[in-house]
Amino acid sequence: MIVTDLSTSYNPVPKKERKTKEKVTELKKKSNKLIKIERQRDKKIIKAGKCDYCHKEFKHLDPHEVYGGSNRKRSIENGFVKLICRKCHSNEEILLQLKKDVQKEFEKTHTREEFIKLIGKNYLD
Repeated sequence: MIVTDLSTSYNPVPKKERKTKEKVTELKKKSNKLIKIERQRDKKIIKAGKCDYCHKEFKHLDPHEVYGGSNRKRSIENGFVKLICRKCHSNEEILLQLKKDVQKEFEKTHTREEFIKLIGKNYLD
């Protein structure tokens, strides 16, 4: 018996699996309230001068909210915004030191419990 239709027969070589395209996740858009707060912050800040960390002169400084993420609004509202240069902005050790310095400044007029209640974490210990 000669089989001419091989579509239903056993194929010893499995077919290659097709790669599925990964879904592209969109970045979460800023809320209008946050945009308004940032605009007000940017009006008060001069973006040329000395870096708050390395104290060198620059024509363009980046405003950096010291405590970012969910604490970003709180950082802006409480003045935890530092003008730093791009080199300092990309260094994780410098950013951690800024967090410690800002907490020390805050604790001069407030208690540590108030800071932990505001930010949620203690950076000095």
